[in-house]
Amino acid sequence: MKRNILITLLLLLSGICANAREAVYVEYKITSSQMSGTSITYTSNGDSRTEMVMNGANMPMAMTNISLLLQSAPGKVYVLNDKDKTYNEVDAAKSGETGNNEEYEITLLGKEKINDYNCVHVKIVYQKSHHTSEMWLSKDVRGYGSFTTVKNKYMGGTKFFEALKAKGAEGFVVRMLIATGRGGNMQMDLVKAEKKDVSESLFSYSGYTKSAMPAGMPGGMEQPNMEKLKNMTPEERKAYIEEMKAKYAQPH
Repeated sequence: MKRNILITLLLLLSGICANAREAVYVEYKITSSQMSGTSITYTSNGDSRTEMVMNGANMPMAMTNISLLLQSAPGKVYVLNDKDKTYNEVDAAKSGETGNNEEYEITLLGKEKINDYNCVHVKIVYQKSHHTSEMWLSKDVRGYGSFTTVKNKYMGGTKFFEALKAKGAEGFVVRMLIATGRGGNMQMDLVKAEKKDVSESLFSYSGYTKSAMPAGMPGGMEQPNMEKLKNMTPEERKAYIEEMKAKYAQPH
């Protein structure tokens, strides 16, 4: 009897392990003049999943974006809508995933201390899009060599970190400053970087159906007109926000 129970437990455990894999987990805090939020990236075996949640005083509700970069589909980004279980397939170059598929020029700007990390400060210019960013990399991040596979729209995985190392900027990114246009910037500060076991399903869009709507806000939500919002009276703004919440409310 005990032997049968042990065999059953082993079979269950092997089933759980088969549906999990080790991934690098990286979390950043995001701040800008208009919005704040978090960015979480899981990277494993050449696949990457990024979950970004943004909030703003003039936004009717939190904006969530989930994107997949898969080794089996180079040059493509899959944007997932968890609410409707739909996805969009987007060309990586057109979606702004510059960190993954462009050549770039790296310039050393010096050394600084950021959030108690000793850092090398670099400027990166992407040659096709002319997108620019600044990064602070540090070898003080424990186990930083394990995190250089991370791939999202700002970091291009092993090739990207090898290019930085060749320029004298070895380490992991503890801060990013990204130009957002019209003189604006978005700052991302490292919160956590570690390895963990995650579900295989994180790197799949199986169970999702292709959406007829363009990729963007969850559920095809219309982009808020920020200029219009700024010109509203407090009463009009409150009414608009309540209307949008009711229209696009996420189920609990």
